[in-house]
Amino acid sequence: MSENYDDVKVIHYTDDDIREGNQHMLDDVGCTWEQLQAQAEDGRFESEQARDVWLVISSFEPVTA
Repeated sequence: MSENYDDVKVIHYTDDDIREGNQHMLDDVGCTWEQLQAQAEDGRFESEQARDVWLVISSFEPVTA
């Protein structure tokens, strides 16, 4: 490994860590995963924060809508 990257720290997250983080974001916007999916399907998010959460969580959670 190049000495240019000696100070880089890598953090490995477990599936449980990701699920917990996703749930925390959903709690912050005040909706369930299903409700957020419905907002995305309608193309109308209740807030910018909800849209941002969708952009992050949708890459980890299965989309059923």
